Amino acid sequence: MNAIPAFSQLVKENDDHLRLIFDDKQLWKQFSLKTNIDPVGLCGHTDFSDVHGIQFATQQAIQRSQILVERICNASTNGSEEMRKVVKNLDRLSDTLCSVIDLAEFIRNAHPDNSIQDSVHQAYSDLCSYMNTLNTDTRIHKILSEVLADNQLVKHMDEEEYRSAMVLLHDFEKSGIHLPSKKREEFIHLSDLIIHLGRNFIQQNPRAIDTVKIPVSELTGIPIHQTHVKNGFAYIPTDSPQAQTILKYAKNEQVRKQVYQSIYSATEESIDTLESLMKTRAQLATLVGNSSFAELHLQDKMAKNPGNVDTFLRTLLKHQEPLFRKDMNLLQSSKQRELKNSTTSTIFAWDRDYYMHLCNQIEFEKHQKHMPYFTVGSVIQGLSRLFNHLYGVRFEYSSMRPGESWNDEVRKLDVVCEDEGKIGTIYCDLFMRQGKTSHAAHYTIRTSRRVDDDDDHNDVRFAFPGRNVDESRFFPPITQPAERIRGKDGLYQLPIIALTCDFAQGTGNQPSFLSMYDVETLFHEMGHAMHSMLGRTDFHNVAGTRCASDFVELPSVLMEHFVSHPEVMSLFTNETVSSPQLDLKQGKLFNGIELNAQILMALVDQSYHSSLANSDSFSSVKEWYRLQDSVGLFPSVPETMWPVQFNHLFGYASNYYSYLLDRTLARRVWETNFKENPLSRVKGQAFREGVLKWGGSRDPWECIASVLSEEDASKIIKGDEEAMKTVGDWGVDVNKN
Repeated sequence: MNAIPAFSQLVKENDDHLRLIFDDKQLWKQFSLKTNIDPVGLCGHTDFSDVHGIQFATQQAIQRSQILVERICNASTNGSEEMRKVVKNLDRLSDTLCSVIDLAEFIRNAHPDNSIQDSVHQAYSDLCSYMNTLNTDTRIHKILSEVLADNQLVKHMDEEEYRSAMVLLHDFEKSGIHLPSKKREEFIHLSDLIIHLGRNFIQQNPRAIDTVKIPVSELTGIPIHQTHVKNGFAYIPTDSPQAQTILKYAKNEQVRKQVYQSIYSATEESIDTLESLMKTRAQLATLVGNSSFAELHLQDKMAKNPGNVDTFLRTLLKHQEPLFRKDMNLLQSSKQRELKNSTTSTIFAWDRDYYMHLCNQIEFEKHQKHMPYFTVGSVIQGLSRLFNHLYGVRFEYSSMRPGESWNDEVRKLDVVCEDEGKIGTIYCDLFMRQGKTSHAAHYTIRTSRRVDDDDDHNDVRFAFPGRNVDESRFFPPITQPAERIRGKDGLYQLPIIALTCDFAQGTGNQPSFLSMYDVETLFHEMGHAMHSMLGRTDFHNVAGTRCASDFVELPSVLMEHFVSHPEVMSLFTNETVSSPQLDLKQGKLFNGIELNAQILMALVDQSYHSSLANSDSFSSVKEWYRLQDSVGLFPSVPETMWPVQFNHLFGYASNYYSYLLDRTLARRVWETNFKENPLSRVKGQAFREGVLKWGGSRDPWECIASVLSEEDASKIIKGDEEAMKTVGDWGVDVNKN
């Protein structure tokens, strides 16, 4: 009789396999697919197996949502017990729609089949359109307002339920639900126009100059390829990598200036589109009683209002001034040496990349022998070990079921907690391939939610009170797999997320190797993943990363601090790492210049979304030049207009400061809790209990204050202007450790 392996031995065997399924292609093929079980749809969704199934899932989600809408709106008719279930049923409504929308959003960015992409894109569009109708349904808003106005109902809510209700109420109010019908129609029109203008802003070619003509003699030794050459001149597309390469390598300053002015030229149409987008947003904000779009958009964020954001950015700008000067002095010295000038040289925008490259090349050669590389598998293994130290959570590889994956290179991990068992699933789509989006991203496919009290068998009866309705003519309720978690009451649907990266495949039998930048990227995305896994709330609407957008990056940015700490690095190198091996990471130059550019972009975002956009005299060009000359490190360049290429002006919409805010907060959390001992279970558990487990169901300032010193906590707990000033004065640790 064979002895049963000890638990520690099973963990060790899983730990070894965890690395090998990413690094050993043959082993992955052996474990990648279970063929002896029934097929499922993509990411385990029953209906996402083909085009027809996706269409059915969309129709089912809309119909079941409409039944829930009627049940919610008839709650007062059906008695006090139904009124107590309004928030729960609204959360079910949101989860019903998001169970298709979120998966569709991911699949349309990752799936190689055009027919599937088209189908999920249509599903996404149809469901978003339906959600827009719900956001303007005054009946839903009325019943939710009645619930929140009833003290007897509110006092029975726990913190999660109340927070979820308030999030929903604020979403309604920001959608103009309180407006008279004609103005509400105007709100919908403006919202649609903003989407149209935003799409044009992102998709248009904004450059007035599409090709720059350079003498071939000026390009000697510059690593550019596939360049059109005629009569001794090279014709360089201004939107090409070759143009950026010339800025980095060309010795002739006039060539760099010509290329810079061409790259950042702007058509009148692109400027008009940008300004129309800003003015339309300002008009929408005015319609609902706000002085600016930033004021409207920031109400439910940590920052609360534009004034607090400005205080934070200006304080941070002042705090980091010595670093900015240090970086600029280095560039000036480099230019002065090359030109053999006796006086200080002015650094222009077209000089930036060239002299930064010269200085970085010297630094790289100095430290090149210490540059570490790691395999994808070893980093995943190290992350699992790190999370086990911090939270008692580890990864276990899991075989794919037929139909579950969209590509053979996708790996599946179960997230297992030592106290609770399996708590979620991560799909890892980490390797580059044609047609796949190139940016790293974290996608929520399904959130945590308690489901045993859904009461879906009563949906139709309460949706149509007093009527004899044949339920067989409706689609069946949507059911998700549910599991019991040790230590918690009830049944829960477990979170599912997908991570995408763009790592190069290993050649032959070699694994894929990562640079330190790649490792940092993977740590960052896994920070989001842990927030999704451990932020398990009873309500879908506040689970995991469904929190304030200027708080959501904190757990992921915090993870970047762990990367180059010797104790953490030893987890994925399996050997002690000495400080000299980390010199390149810690000695990276010009972080100050990059930080200043981030602050400048955040201030541009704030300015364009301020009350300035309400004025007929608003000029995005003049405002850009003003901010460049007052805040930026390089003088403004006439006939250029970089903001028309700043796509985040559409997606972030007065929220671009968020990453900077979370960087400063993450630095303080790191220094307070993990800098001395990054493997501390005590500190890790405190961060899990104080921050991660709440998702969006607790005030973010309270979450952060719970893991800081008493003195720091007292300064920020109110989340007011003084809190934002304090955080700005903490500054950004540009070298992480």
